[in-house]
Amino acid sequence: MQEGKLTFFGGVAKSGGVQVLYGKEKQAVMFDFGVEHSSLLFPKQVTLHDPVGATPGRELRQYLLSGMTAPLFELYDEEQMRGLNWAKVRSIWGDAEFPQYEQISLFISHMHTDHMALLPYANPNLPVYTNHDSYALFKGMVAGGHTADTKAKIQPCDDLSVIDLGEFTMQVVETDHNATGASGLIIDDGTHTIAYTCDWRRQGKHPEKIDRFIELCREKQIDVLITEGTRLQEDPAAEVPVQMTEDELLSRFSDIVSGAEGLVYLQMSPRDLERMANMIMIAAEQGRKVVMEASQALIWHAANEAGVRILEGHPALKEQIVVVDATVQEGMEIPYDIISLEEMAEHKDAFVYFYKFPDLAHIIELETLGSSKAKSHFIQSDYAVKLNHKDVAKFLNAYNIEGQALSNGGHAHPDAIADLIERISPKAVITLHSKFPQSQNTRGVKAYYPEKGETVSVSSIIAAAAGV
Repeated sequence: MQEGKLTFFGGVAKSGGVQVLYGKEKQAVMFDFGVEHSSLLFPKQVTLHDPVGATPGRELRQYLLSGMTAPLFELYDEEQMRGLNWAKVRSIWGDAEFPQYEQISLFISHMHTDHMALLPYANPNLPVYTNHDSYALFKGMVAGGHTADTKAKIQPCDDLSVIDLGEFTMQVVETDHNATGASGLIIDDGTHTIAYTCDWRRQGKHPEKIDRFIELCREKQIDVLITEGTRLQEDPAAEVPVQMTEDELLSRFSDIVSGAEGLVYLQMSPRDLERMANMIMIAAEQGRKVVMEASQALIWHAANEAGVRILEGHPALKEQIVVVDATVQEGMEIPYDIISLEEMAEHKDAFVYFYKFPDLAHIIELETLGSSKAKSHFIQSDYAVKLNHKDVAKFLNAYNIEGQALSNGGHAHPDAIADLIERISPKAVITLHSKFPQSQNTRGVKAYYPEKGETVSVSSIIAAAAGV
């Protein structure tokens, strides 16, 4: 009988882009399907200004020929490869031989671009598993134009559900990250157990989910733990700031809205639907109407139409949303009332504007028109474009707008990672999604450092970590 093997296609000594294939006998699962932040190309993302992206219609070819995704033909939609020379693709990986499986499934841990960017190019016959709320968020992202749809058949999974793939099972376990529905995996093949945390944090709204993940791993007596290490620094002794909790962040947001006399601009990721819901309610409690850029409003509406379980019964679902006319593109069907920039400018103290970076020019009208000269506030809340971005800073300075950062990140502090490793106490730990995995304090647990493109058996990882 063959034993389980891991093949590392992405996320090795890089931030993001985790692509790990676990397989045993005839079955395999690829967990996550994104590209690295530092890759040659950046997938379409409307929060960034003019990223170097792949050529429309040729994206998959270019991702494969640049080594940005796994050279496994069966993962992809053949129509989108357009007769690509597969020998050339294999040569990018040194013509390495990779394990062959009769059936590969795909697991998407969460809907951040560096974990799901290849989903629109997936083989229509590829089984795709993801948490139910991640599925709802994906439907919202498609509706809002933040990603293309996929032909693959996504199977939404309940939290803690166990999927039997024949040679092994995998349990979907919700964690906490700044993307709704983020979930890790526990794989059990009857001989070995492997846990994958996905991206996670303790400073978020639900640290109890991290504790639950740890306890489940302890019960399973995990052999190999795969965790992220985004916030690790090159120098292990370097001080890493402790970030505010989600409750502290929301409290500060409430204080700003309460004290603001002018318009409140809010830049936040619409992929964190729970934060969005809480900020909608804070705005309403402070007597302000929520105005949204159209694509964010579509994400909010379509995701909740699909059913976001973590928001069941949330009062924000009953709040009325208004959409800015200047953000509505041709073909968009907006399920909300529309408001003009002129109307907003006349009543700046009445609104919180959920805002998108490419629309900076709106500030010119909003701050110039109307009679009020009250100071406006511009809040950046874990958004890809920061306050010190040259264009943002230029506008804030030109109109005397007060900029404030309310961010706590989606990733764990190095001490929190060390605590997780120690409490789970696996036989070996692998840190991915990090430029500096070797700086992680593993508190006595032996570490294994894979190379990109490496295939290794689980028992070999355990033996190598133990120095056998």
